[in-house]
Amino acid sequence: MSNINKKLYSIFKWNIQELIQTIIGLAIFCFGINFFVEPNHLYSGGILGLAQLLNRFINDLTNSNFYLTGILYLLINIPLLITAYFAISKSFCARTIFTVALQTILLDIIPIPSAPLVSNLLTNVLIAGTLVGVGIAHILSATGSTGGTDIIGIILTNKYPGFSVGRFALGFNAIIFGISGLLYGVSTMIYSIMYSIIENLSIDKLHEQNISSCATIFTKKKPTEILKFIKNDLDRGATTWEGKGLYDDSKTYITYIALSRYELHKLEKFMEVTNQEVFLVKNDYVGVDGDFSKRLSK
Repeated sequence: MSNINKKLYSIFKWNIQELIQTIIGLAIFCFGINFFVEPNHLYSGGILGLAQLLNRFINDLTNSNFYLTGILYLLINIPLLITAYFAISKSFCARTIFTVALQTILLDIIPIPSAPLVSNLLTNVLIAGTLVGVGIAHILSATGSTGGTDIIGIILTNKYPGFSVGRFALGFNAIIFGISGLLYGVSTMIYSIMYSIIENLSIDKLHEQNISSCATIFTKKKPTEILKFIKNDLDRGATTWEGKGLYDDSKTYITYIALSRYELHKLEKFMEVTNQEVFLVKNDYVGVDGDFSKRLSK
């Protein structure tokens, strides 16, 4: 492991690929906000939506046109970051500080068009929801977080396996949208809700750590290294047993594990790098009940 990777892992528990994925996700997210949400006077919901409402309230009160959403979002996140430090992990908190800080910078430097790029409002809503959702999903899949309701959602998801970050965000957003509807009209509220639904559907569809998977591994040799990786690196349990091949009556070792799609990719990469000769059967979007933790952060 290079010195850069070692430093990244010691602070953030990230590798170079995850750092790049996070930066790309943030760029997509902020581009969607500044190019398709702000020009159409939509509200994002969650803490960012709260920051938007506060920004507009300050401008209305002072008869000014300051763009303070990024700074306000950073300030609101401070108590949530303190909570993340104690309730989740130090490395998760460090990752979130990085993403929130970079998000604040990007929101301030990416220009906001004076008029919507697309004339049709519904088209803007579809583009905005997709871009913002894809951006957040990239960040979450790299074990990062944009802060805000992500922190609360991850805490609850880790505690309750059937909990969904996207569904939680939708519930929280109802409060923000209700306020926006009362202050700025029903039309603003309706289109903001539509945007948020598309955003959160994109998150739940693409967020790999929120997708439960299972894998069945068949090997001719005892899967000692694989089991060690599952236990130590993935922090998962697995069930193993011995079977026999139909054609040559040879002994076969079978390992079954339930995990997230993100962890499945890590397992596949491990087997590829270590040249493990295996036959792998995998399934996504499986139902997993009981004592199964999604472990959305590390």
